[in-house]
Formats: sequence, C-alpha cells, structure tokens
Amino acid sequence: MRTCHEVKQALRTTFGFVLSVVIIAKNESHNLPRCLQSVQTVADEVIVVDSDSTDGTPELAESLGARVFQRPFTTYADQKNWAARQATQPYILSLDADEALGEALLADIEAWKSRPGHANAAWSMPRLTHYCGDWIRHGGWYPDRKIRLWSAGAGQWKPATEGGMLHESWVPHHGVEVLEFDSDLLHYSYHTTADHQRQFAKFSLLGAEDAARGGRTSSFLKPFARAAFQWFKQAIVQSGWRDGRAGLRVAKWSAVAAFWKWTLVKAAPSHRAWSRVAIVRSDALGDNILTLPLAGALRRLLPHVEVVWICRPYARPVVAKSKAVHSIRVWEEASMDAEAEGALFAGVDAVVFAFPEPRLLAAAARARVQVRVATGRRWAAFRWANRRMWRSRKHTPEHETAQGLRLLHGLGLPARWCFPERQDWRDLLEWHASSAGDPLPEGLDGAVLLHPGNHGSANGWSLTRFEDLAKALLAEGVSVVVTGSPQERIALTPWLERMSGTPGFTDAVGAWTLAQLMDAVTQVRCVVASSTGPLHMAAAQGTPTVGLYRSDAPFWPERWGPLGSGEVLAISEVEAEGGLNLSVEDVLAAVHRVRALDVTHSV
Repeated sequence: MRTCHEVKQALRTTFGFVLSVVIIAKNESHNLPRCLQSVQTVADEVIVVDSDSTDGTPELAESLGARVFQRPFTTYADQKNWAARQATQPYILSLDADEALGEALLADIEAWKSRPGHANAAWSMPRLTHYCGDWIRHGGWYPDRKIRLWSAGAGQWKPATEGGMLHESWVPHHGVEVLEFDSDLLHYSYHTTADHQRQFAKFSLLGAEDAARGGRTSSFLKPFARAAFQWFKQAIVQSGWRDGRAGLRVAKWSAVAAFWKWTLVKAAPSHRAWSRVAIVRSDALGDNILTLPLAGALRRLLPHVEVVWICRPYARPVVAKSKAVHSIRVWEEASMDAEAEGALFAGVDAVVFAFPEPRLLAAAARARVQVRVATGRRWAAFRWANRRMWRSRKHTPEHETAQGLRLLHGLGLPARWCFPERQDWRDLLEWHASSAGDPLPEGLDGAVLLHPGNHGSANGWSLTRFEDLAKALLAEGVSVVVTGSPQERIALTPWLERMSGTPGFTDAVGAWTLAQLMDAVTQVRCVVASSTGPLHMAAAQGTPTVGLYRSDAPFWPERWGPLGSGEVLAISEVEAEGGLNLSVEDVLAAVHRVRALDVTHSV
C-alpha cells in the first residue's frame, strides 16, 4: 500500500515537479494580486485560505484562479498547517499575502521544476523587505532566511512557544535535507508608517500573550531596558543605520514594539482584574464625539470590560449613539455635592480623564479609583491623577482623537498605535442607526445644512456670508436647511425673517431636539459649519462636511478636524468683526465638490 505522501510524489511527470502554492489571508485585497501574479508561471495549483475577510479577498482570489477555503483564524502556525493539508500536489510553496517571488527567485524555481530533485527535502530563501518605499538590507531584517518550499510531508509549521500566536517557523522532520535558494523572496511589509504601527501593536499584544503563556513576567524597568536594547541591536550592532532614515525608523518602531510587549506583560494582571473602566468628557458635544473612539478602542482591547461614560446632561444623547459605551453617568455640576460626584465612580476600576475636570478628578480620588489617568499639565490632574501623561495637547498638531488614544497608554494599552489613522477612529465610533424619534420635515434629501453658530468655541464664519451662501445654493436649485439652538435664534432672526417663505429654505433654528438634529444630518447631502457639534455629528454618521476653521493653534483643523469625508477650509485671516475671511465662492466650490462624493451613512 502506498502512503498519501507517495501518491503525491507519483504525480511528478516528465515535465518536472508539480507545485501547490498556499496562502493564508484576511483582508488582503491590496496585496494578493501582486502575490498571485508572481507565481503564475510556476504554480500548478493555488490555494488561498481566507479568514472572514470583508474587503473582497475571497472573490478576488477566485477571479485570479485560486481555490479558496474559508476557515476562522486560530494561530498562524495552525492556519498554515491546515492550508498546506489542502494542497494536492507533491511540493508546496507557502507564501504570505504580502510576499512575492522576485524575478531571480522565480527563474530559480522555474529551473528547479525542470530538473530532478530531492524527494524528501525543503528549501530556504532570503527574504528582502520593502519598507515605506525603501528596501531594508540591514538591521536584522536581511537576509532573514525562511523555509517556504518543501516536499509534502517533510515538516510542519510550529510556534515559537507551545500554543503561541507569533513567530511561527517551518520545522523539518528528522532526516529532511534543507537546501538553499540564493535569490530573494520579496516582502512588501509596510506601505506607510501607520501600517507598521498597526502591525507592531498587534504583534505586541500577541507577543505579550505568548510571553505570559510561557510564564514570563515584567517589571517597571523591563520595557525601557528591552526597548533600548532592541534599538541598539538593530540600529548599531546590526547596522540598521546603513539603510539611512528608513533603517533608523525600523529600529525606532521595533524598540517601541518591544516596550509595549513588556508593558502589556506587566499590565496583564490588572487588565484581567478590571471589570469597569470610565471615560470622563465634561465639555462640548464635538469634544465628546471626537473622544468616543476611546470607548471603541477599550471594547476591542479589553472586551471583557464595561465602558462607562461620564458627561454633562446635554451630551448624553450624543454619547448614547455609540454602541461601544455600555452605560452613561451624568454629571450635574450645579446640583451634585461631593458625595454624589463620588458616586459617579462607584465600581470603577480605572478612569481616563479626556477632559481634566477638577471636581471630578477630586471625586475619583475620594472614591479610591485604582487607576486615574489624565494629562499632567493641569494642576488638578497633577494633584489627583496617579498616572499622568505629559505630552502637550494645546500646541501639538495631532488630532484630538489621536491624543485621546494616547491617554489610554496610561492604562497600559497601545491604543494610539493599534488605531493610527482617521478611518480607524471612525470605525471605533460604532454608531447606532437613526433614533426613529419625532418625524422631520420632508425635502431634506439632497439639501445642504448650514449651522452658523459655534458657541464661541473658535472663530466662525460671519452670518452675512452664511446668508450669501444660502442664496447662492437656492439660486442653483439646492435646498437649504439652517439649524441652531434657541439661544442662537436671537442673532439669526433678521436673516431668517428675510428668507421666510423662500422655496427650498427650511428654518429649523431652535425647532429640533438634539436627537432630531442627529437624525437630520444623516438625511442631508452636506453640512457646512465651523468646529461644532453638528459638524462632528454629521461626519461621525457618514455625511460629508465642509468644515470652516482657523488655521492657527489651538483651533487648527489638524487637531479638531471632523472624522469623516469632506473638505476643511482653513485660514488665519479674520475679518474686523472676528469672522473667518473665507470667500463665499471658495465655500460654495467646496460644497459642490463634497456633494459629488459617493458616501454611505453609518448604521
């Protein structure tokens, strides 16, 4: 009787070896075409094992001739072993989706297929990594030999530690000869710095799990020592400096990855013990919206933890839109005494102050919340917080959401690096669908919503220019809706009276509840406003926006820009009365461009 392995070997023909290429993938539609095209002339079979991709990876693989299997991800080693078992040919070439055969390696494999070879062997090849536009040849990243080609049954993938998630390698069985190719396997690892940040954060989390599983521990100094050692090893000992700035960036982020791996090992016992984490944001609506991604980050990084949001009463309907927030506790500044404020933190294990409200910082300390994270640049936080973040927020051109995610570093979570880009932040909002509250007027579909007020939070656009914009849009047949609070109606009354009865013009100033306004911004085609709650409500729910900003700190759009699609117009020049000196023509042109966008509202 012949074994399965012998049957596969019998498939060898006079035309040479018969080769299966196997690839595991999840959301790799941007990498997979390059990988599959590189093996077209040598692959007799291509197998892609997909793990619930949402970007069309399975369909793309099938269109390029691959056999596609679906399997939930377990570990890298287990997934690759399962993929290899689906191969029907006597030789297997295992690639990652972000890898491709270089021309020289392709020629070597073509030559290998055409000549007699070893029936029980494996072949390694050097791997050359492409990093943000540069090939990395030092710093421990090259030659980085990998065994990727073997005869069926000659070995298997194994993790570095038993049951581990990371650092899998292919291990040959006893007696299997390992030969070498000299040409490079190309590794297109990171197209942008954000790609690298996202990946090293993921690997830090998995590496920490592997370390804990192996019984390893950490201390206060260990993350710093490991980071320093990693940088020195890669940048100096392994000559990463010879790759120029790219090599030094690789060393830097590798050091950050080492820091976070051992920080997570140290923090793991606390993370497991926590059941409830609070986020405090006691200022404006827009600030709450830009901070809500922190709740989504907590849900993903600590899925067992209940996320509590502490805010003022007027922000509650906005916060309630996020699926990531489990419960909301309202701070009534005027009516709450010290005991009531302390009760806001009942049962809370850790709290992050996205806004360092002095009374609430003191209340959290009185309530003996174990971990209290806040900026160290405010006197109240310096006094009452016990984990302080020292990075300047006011004069740093980093988005408010990104700076908020950095506050989660105080909890021992690499949130800023797990979610480095704006699209990540919008995904973290996990926004509920429309509230299905009181009905709204008809005719909102396709309209442009103008929100002139901004409660003095930054320089806005003058009412005269808003009125001129409304007239220009109406002249083009575009419906216009004007919104605002009852208090703002006083300043807007002369304009609204002049526009009363104009076809296509809707006066909703002071007429809608906050819930209705949140629903309305999902129905219109575009929202025009300065950095206000309605602008951020619209962006969070997928409605394109035209944001009007002052370009100077601390009002700049680099920090306060909306999370969604659209355009931001920024200028430092202001009119005599304080309004932004943006022309009506420029804003109208931006509205036209934004209305042409193809968008999908959040649900």
